Order: sequence, then C-alpha cells, then structure tokens
Amino acid sequence: METRLQELSQLATLAGLLGGFGFTAVVELLSIERRSKILTATILTFSVATLLFLLALLIFILTFAAAVELEKLTETLETLGTYGLILSLNAVFVLEAGIGMAGWIRSKAAGIATTILSILTMCLTGIVIISILRHF
Repeated sequence: METRLQELSQLATLAGLLGGFGFTAVVELLSIERRSKILTATILTFSVATLLFLLALLIFILTFAAAVELEKLTETLETLGTYGLILSLNAVFVLEAGIGMAGWIRSKAAGIATTILSILTMCLTGIVIISILRHF
C-alpha cells in the first residue's frame, strides 16, 4: 500500500503542476486585447486541459485520503485512481494540443512550428504510454 500511496502523491503533484501551467496559459491568453477564432479555441483548449487536471488532482487527493483513513487501498479506490490516471493522460494530450495551437496566435510560421512540434510530442507521448502499458 505504501508504494501505491507514493504513486498517488506523485500523480497528484504532477496533475497540480500541469493544471497550474494550463491555468496560467488561460489567464495570459485572456489578457490579450486582440480577438480571433484561434485565440478563443486556444483558450478553450487550455481551459479543458486545466479542468481535466483539476479533476484528476481531486481524484488522487481523495483516493489518497480515503486509503489512509481506511488503512487499505480497496478495489474501488484502485479503480478511482485508474480513472484519475486516464484523465491525467488525456489532459496531457489536450495540453500538448493547446501548446501547438498557441503558436498560431503569433504568426503563421510560429503556428506551423508549434503544430509540428506538438504533433511530434503527442506521438512520442503515445509511444511512451503504450510501451509502459505493455508491461501490465
């Protein structure tokens, strides 16, 4: 159980940090005076990523608290932790998409570069996730 609680703690920390990054992006993008469809879409993308990370964070914290209180990690709590992990992984992909979209706010060249890098990073992220999941 000790190892599982450490995992939950680490995942909660990561979800909180990445959720904070997404929230910071939303706040910064909202401060831009110019209005455009790509800006709106980017704000929405970062907002979705932030909300997914916050939901995952809540799941990790409550699962951790319940496991400590019960002094065991039940099957239901394990399932909740799995849902939190799935939410976090989805949020990472949404966050990467937002980063890819953000370049288009500046210029076409920046948009092309950030989109290519974002797609490459999404592919690498997917490869890493699949590689890890093959062990289970």
